[in-house]
Amino acid sequence: SLEYPNVAALADVYGKEKVSVIHFDSHYDAWWGEESHLINHGYPVYRLINEGHVRGADYIQVGLRSGGLDKSAFNWMREIGMRYHNMAEVEVRGWDAVIDRVVAEASEEGRKLHISFDIDVLDPAFAVATGTPVPGGMTMREAITIVRRLCAETNVVGFDLVELHPALDPTYKTTLNSSYIIKACLTGLAMNKEGLTTVHYLSPLSSEHATDDYYGDQQKYLDATEAEKEPEE
Repeated sequence: SLEYPNVAALADVYGKEKVSVIHFDSHYDAWWGEESHLINHGYPVYRLINEGHVRGADYIQVGLRSGGLDKSAFNWMREIGMRYHNMAEVEVRGWDAVIDRVVAEASEEGRKLHISFDIDVLDPAFAVATGTPVPGGMTMREAITIVRRLCAETNVVGFDLVELHPALDPTYKTTLNSSYIIKACLTGLAMNKEGLTTVHYLSPLSSEHATDDYYGDQQKYLDATEAEKEPEE
């Protein structure tokens, strides 16, 4: 998996306790056992933590929902202090609340951040060309917004997108969506460089109403209209 050499190299450059990882995936990629080996797409998270490249507390898992996550997996993540946000949490709290927390977790102590985006975190409707698709995932609208926001609001120094299987992509849909996720990251990095780090930044150039108080004025109008309907005492 690309995630292992990428994160290990960043830890060597910036320091082993100065790099955090946000891992978007339907699986936790920390499977280990008698049949596991070093070069395995289901193993990089466990290997990075076990070898001391990244502390468990500096790993943030987002989008978990696979059937392979059993009690022992959650117990292990808890024992090492890993932060994780599964799709059940997203269903209850919504993406905005979850990503607000992820941004806060990733920004602690001015840490450098690597984002690893496993394409199977997306719902198979948007990414069928992957080896281990899992229903009930993220939409493209959500993914683009989330990745752009993270790359704009945090100190991202690394990004990888993995698990795309071109041989399973005759319609080119998964490849197209993958390229747009990478573009979202590049857009966020450019925004960060320009100082555009406001939460949910909306450009006045690309939005007709971003420079006035249209929505605020509309609410005032609705409030006044509602007040007129109230019977006098």
